[in-house]
Amino acid sequence: MALGSRGGWWPALCVGTAGSILAIYVLLVTSNWIYLGWHDTLYFFSKSRMWERFWLTVWTSTISTSFSLLVGIPAGYALSRFRFPCRYLIASIIDLPIVVSPAVVGAFLFGITTRFPFDWISEYYGIYIGRNVYGVLLVQFTVTAAFCARLMKASFDMIPTRFESVSRSLGASSLRTFFKVVLPMAKNGIIASMIVVWARAAAEWEGLMLFVGATEGKTDIMPFAIYLDWNGGMMGWVTSMSIVCILMAVSAISAMRMIGGRSSVW
Repeated sequence: MALGSRGGWWPALCVGTAGSILAIYVLLVTSNWIYLGWHDTLYFFSKSRMWERFWLTVWTSTISTSFSLLVGIPAGYALSRFRFPCRYLIASIIDLPIVVSPAVVGAFLFGITTRFPFDWISEYYGIYIGRNVYGVLLVQFTVTAAFCARLMKASFDMIPTRFESVSRSLGASSLRTFFKVVLPMAKNGIIASMIVVWARAAAEWEGLMLFVGATEGKTDIMPFAIYLDWNGGMMGWVTSMSIVCILMAVSAISAMRMIGGRSSVW
């Protein structure tokens, strides 16, 4: 509907509201960048402390996203295609980390890591999962696995089931149909979903605050580092790292839009 046509005031109001939201976000970013100043921006961006935290965020988010994909793809496919007992109850439980505060997830992880099999793994292999980078990975995985399963389900829902029916009618097994037909057709949606999951893992901090705690240079990924520096009154670091987080988010959203295309699930 054209904005100038009769009754076009409603679309104009909606577009104006969207423009207002955009203006608020632009004002938020530019005002903080002006507060930091160009010279201070160059100063903080040239410090190794900034990039150590950046790379810690990148590689922990990448590993936790990989584990989330391992469980999210088959779980999303099961929720999309199969009918089994208590399907909706199971789907609701899987969705819990999406609607429950990540702080609750962090608190529950504190209890589960003292029980089997985590206590056995820690004792037998000498791997402590808690206030270290293993704890960071566990929190990121727990929070993002539900996102991953839900987004993968949306990706598979967009694939018509008749292609799988044709594949199976030609003699292909369900496993071969999944890898040769479903996955290639859902490729763009899966990659776009993977980017969203990665961005969610990189933005996690509430669960980390409860379960992992802060150790400078070991567990303080970008959002957590911002919180710690805020408490320490280090506003230059807070603003500069916030700008990096925004640039990471904008890059992730742009990549998701470009790769996902019409099959984007967001």
